[in-house]
Amino acid sequence: MSRRRWFTFVALVLLCIAFGSGYALTVVTPEVGEAYVSPANDAQKLWTFGFVGDTQLGEELTPIIFRQMRAAGVEFVLHLGDMVDEATNDAEWDQLMATAASEQIRLMPVVGNHDRLGDRFDTGEARFAQYFPHLHGTFYHFRHRGLNFWMLNSERSLAPGSEQDRFLSWQREHHPGPTVVCLHKPVFTCGRRDPVGLMQRRLWLHGAVRDSQVVAVLAGHNHYYDRSWPLDGVTYVVSGGGSPKLYGPERPNATTAKFVSGRNHFGLVDVYADHLTVRAVDLDGHEFDRFDVALNTAASSDQNPTVRPGIELPPLAELPEYGRPALEARRQTPGLSPALPRPW
Repeated sequence: MSRRRWFTFVALVLLCIAFGSGYALTVVTPEVGEAYVSPANDAQKLWTFGFVGDTQLGEELTPIIFRQMRAAGVEFVLHLGDMVDEATNDAEWDQLMATAASEQIRLMPVVGNHDRLGDRFDTGEARFAQYFPHLHGTFYHFRHRGLNFWMLNSERSLAPGSEQDRFLSWQREHHPGPTVVCLHKPVFTCGRRDPVGLMQRRLWLHGAVRDSQVVAVLAGHNHYYDRSWPLDGVTYVVSGGGSPKLYGPERPNATTAKFVSGRNHFGLVDVYADHLTVRAVDLDGHEFDRFDVALNTAASSDQNPTVRPGIELPPLAELPEYGRPALEARRQTPGLSPALPRPW
């Protein structure tokens, strides 16, 4: 670690000690020998969505993952970033999108560090504008069948006063209700990569979601599976199982509920009226983790007159030229970001 990064790290630690945001955690773990019981075991499943991270260089793995997700009946797939290995390579993007289209998979992505063109002006906007022109930008909100999804860009700032911080504040006020947050780089993990970035995301993002109706935060970047206990009511999952370059084991810490390395995988989330059941599945179809997240559906527009209806996810068939390079001109102009509507 360079001297400059070391001083930054120390400064962040001191800030966390001073302000306590994101570090005075309430960790909810079952008692020894106590089973983690679903809040509604007999409830009927309503629908299912999926998630996967880090499919870069996964030309042979991605079709298997998407095929199994389609068989599971997912209505869309949250891609947790690093969709490709080289963002400048058109063939990698075209192959990913063609594979998704062939399996009728609707991708709802976030930007990974490999999805950038590599210059200081682009933080994922160019390729998003080209391959996902129906999205409002590299961080956005959508709603589907009663659930909110806040999709963030970990290549952009989450600091107080930043555009994404204002976005989160607006979402908390105007789109309450059970929410899943996605971004590429983890917030809580037992991995030791990028300690400065981890500290920043814990300070800024956890502080923003801990008192909201966010129930889970999904991330990729680290090529293993890592789930936390509920931290202030929020469960953090790291799932980078789409990559052929898997990472080795890490030492679990006090926040770690489940850690599995060396296994390609994806996630399936079954939605019930009052809870989510999250399942981690390997490429042989073996389920190696399952946990439940309770949904608090009490908040409504009756309690807050400023609530605005969320934009429901339209069917994939309604998106013309899905996955085609419809906005080639933007890709050739680094730094040109799609205009975001205000408010979000």
